[in-house]
Amino acid sequence: MKFRRILAVCFTLALALLLSGCMGRESGDMFALPEPPEDYRNLNAVISEIRTSIGGESIAPQSGSNTQTVQLQDLDGDGVQESAVAFFRVSGAERPLKIYIFCQRDDDSYEQSCVIEGVGSAIASVAYEDVGGTSAKEVVVSWQISATDHALGAYSLDDVEGIELLWVDSYTRFRLADLDEDGAKELVALTLQNGEEGVSRADFYDYDGAVLELKGTAALTAGINEIRILRGGNLMDMTPAIFVTSSFPESSDQVVDILACRDGQFTNITLNSETLRSEETIRSYTAVNGIDINRDGVMEVPRPVSVPRAMGATDDFWLLDWRQFDPKGTPHTVQTTYHTVTDGWYFTIPEEWLGRLTISRKDSTTSDERAVFFSLYEGEEKAARPFMILYKLTGTTQQSRAAQGERQILASDTTATYAYELFPEVLDTGMAKEDVQQRFHLIRTEWSTEN
Repeated sequence: MKFRRILAVCFTLALALLLSGCMGRESGDMFALPEPPEDYRNLNAVISEIRTSIGGESIAPQSGSNTQTVQLQDLDGDGVQESAVAFFRVSGAERPLKIYIFCQRDDDSYEQSCVIEGVGSAIASVAYEDVGGTSAKEVVVSWQISATDHALGAYSLDDVEGIELLWVDSYTRFRLADLDEDGAKELVALTLQNGEEGVSRADFYDYDGAVLELKGTAALTAGINEIRILRGGNLMDMTPAIFVTSSFPESSDQVVDILACRDGQFTNITLNSETLRSEETIRSYTAVNGIDINRDGVMEVPRPVSVPRAMGATDDFWLLDWRQFDPKGTPHTVQTTYHTVTDGWYFTIPEEWLGRLTISRKDSTTSDERAVFFSLYEGEEKAARPFMILYKLTGTTQQSRAAQGERQILASDTTATYAYELFPEVLDTGMAKEDVQQRFHLIRTEWSTEN
């Protein structure tokens, strides 16, 4: 045993000597971490110097798509990220929040080019967009004043201290989008007014050559208490719009207000002038939100439609009519689907099934097989007869169970296998496997919730 230990030690030493000879360097270098590039070291040195000189701490924006403490940006629009943006907080200062802009020189060193200062406790978010119609980008900052209050500022970087293009004392959410299609983005600030304080609104700011000027205001649906989703998309004629999904305090319903420029005027195209609500987009089924469901470049908003109950059915099931909107706010249905968020898939319903379809489901007690039944509806006094079943199978035997009997595999992911079974003696759908696969989709998370 002692001999084996000695042999093992000798072998280890020989291997170490062999490796050191092959590497051709001192043994200490073998474990040295790779050194960062020179430009990074230069930038880090400049930031450290600034942090020390102002007596501050490095911070990061709290939300949005830009949440690093130091961000490399292409601010002049030449396609090269030659600018660095760093964020600091100086406790006790009159304007404690500071954003430093650094430009990279030809020798890979960095120099300070601009600083933006603000009030508040934190930087909620920051965005870099062209709002002035040039290739250069401006900086839009959400300043967190308190836990519930935010101010909004937009700044040009043409001056050492930044030029303030916009200041909004209080707002709820904002979105940047080129709604008037002039090549520059406009800013839309949304403000909730709860209770009797007034109507919730969206303010439209456009660059006039010097500042971002308020050019229009549109009311949001009356009675909303939270803006849940804010997203850009297109109307039927490819007019850009902002889709605002909000909720109500008295129920679980949600509503979508659609903001766009129509005939040169900023407006809420879905708002009913009599009820002050976007009646066409109010819905109680909220598990699925708007998306470009058919990938034609136009945003669709879902509208739930209940399917009839057959004899013995106890649960309600819903289809979703996906509707596009024209610039007048008129909806047009382009597709109907059945979504099961629990199982993570949806199915596009053929038009000829509408009015003849009822839906039910049956899940195994062990939860490793979940089945949705598409059945022929023949009246509430008759039992439903399934003509297609869609399965989600999990567990160690999912593949074999997905192929048993007349089942055919549709798709699979890291946790489950999906299969289907047809019963043409009940209803001959005329669908081959390729047709079923084309209509079957796994649900992806695609909503953006920036700002």
